Amino acid sequence: MAFLSKFLRLGRKDNEPGVNMNDDLGFSEMDESQFELTHVGNYEIVAPIGSGGMGIVYKAIDRSKDQTIAIKVLDRRYDLDKKGRSRDYLGREVMIAASLRHPYIVKMHNSIVEQEDINGNVRRCLLMEFIDGHDLKYHISERDLPMRKMVEICIKLCQGLDYLHQHGIVHRDIKPANFMLPRGGNEVKILDFGLSESNANWRLRWMKRGGGTRLYMSPEQLRKRRLDFRSDIFSFGITMYEFFAYRHPCNGTDTREIQRQIIDPRYKFEPPSKYNSEVPPIVDKVILKALRRKIETRYQSMTEMLLDLSRTSNSRI
Repeated sequence: MAFLSKFLRLGRKDNEPGVNMNDDLGFSEMDESQFELTHVGNYEIVAPIGSGGMGIVYKAIDRSKDQTIAIKVLDRRYDLDKKGRSRDYLGREVMIAASLRHPYIVKMHNSIVEQEDINGNVRRCLLMEFIDGHDLKYHISERDLPMRKMVEICIKLCQGLDYLHQHGIVHRDIKPANFMLPRGGNEVKILDFGLSESNANWRLRWMKRGGGTRLYMSPEQLRKRRLDFRSDIFSFGITMYEFFAYRHPCNGTDTREIQRQIIDPRYKFEPPSKYNSEVPPIVDKVILKALRRKIETRYQSMTEMLLDLSRTSNSRI
């Protein structure tokens, strides 16, 4: 649990600019009396650091061990609503993420902790490492990374996603907000497995296939068809496009129009270099292949995509 984070997400929509969530939600003005919980087990709640449709993420400290972590607290509505409870997003995230061991995937405790909140309600909490850094959305907005560094980041993310796929897991919610860059280091972290689906023995059979963030969905995900790893590849292609071009590959003025453009083969994805002249041709090719609408002509695995990205890193950038 050595890493820290200012921007761990819980279901935030990505049609908004990448901003400090403390500012976005007025967290900087909150005092301790407004927190939902004062502690979880031995961890003292220090500050809220992220929020979304599924709940709030807090920074917490075990002062006896001088250990800082992040705690995800599921919104009570999911426990009160039978339909929401049956989907059990938090339980799904624990089952999937706690079983994974990879340097580029966020570490989580392997159990859910139940803790009474300030109103006497029992809340379900998930403990995870707390990463001191920013997500890709922030770096897209700031345009603060050199090209070689950007390629290295994508290679590492590709390695992490390839690990997921090798373990039979489709992430299903790939987007810039779910990728973190720890401050002052060379690592990356993949977050948020609440919408993931696994084909392992404990496969979650009730999982719907429509979940995710629509601006980053593959055509087959938007159509709510059966998904495999190649859907993640398309979503990663959109993320890479936005990372290198500083804009979404579609030019629609609202989410519905962008969804139509993602699906419509008549809408042509321009090479990222059109919007950022520093992008080398080989990076254009990798991204555009990941964005092919026909599944069989797209990259067939993250391993294949990783090989092409690795050749990019070995070329002159």
